[in-house]
Amino acid sequence: MLDLAQQAHGQIIDFWKFFVPSALVLLGWIFSRKEPWPLTQRVAVAIAYIGFAVFNVLGLVGSYELLGTLVDELEKSKAMGDLTEGAFTAVVSRLDMGEWRLGIAFHFVVDLIVLYFILVWAGRKHTP
Repeated sequence: MLDLAQQAHGQIIDFWKFFVPSALVLLGWIFSRKEPWPLTQRVAVAIAYIGFAVFNVLGLVGSYELLGTLVDELEKSKAMGDLTEGAFTAVVSRLDMGEWRLGIAFHFVVDLIVLYFILVWAGRKHTP
């Protein structure tokens, strides 16, 4: 069960490692443009980004929920004497990712900012 919890923890890290650079690359593409993007391009990029963001959030939520379930099961194992108090504390502190709903809220805020830059900012004339 500990291996499964560590895998779920790793999946969460992987989703964040994929999301953050992707959002930054997209913003870099927007800021480095020479001409305003036509509406069709902005809408297409926005739709693609929304699809990516939804996929990422769903993966994160599923992984966070899996990790929570596994940590609960580890806690039950501790109660049965399978783990010492020190070992359990070390495992839980290593796996604890804090309040995951705050991370999802952060994701949504970043998503809104990126969508603003795609739909509004990328349509403006570039001024050096």
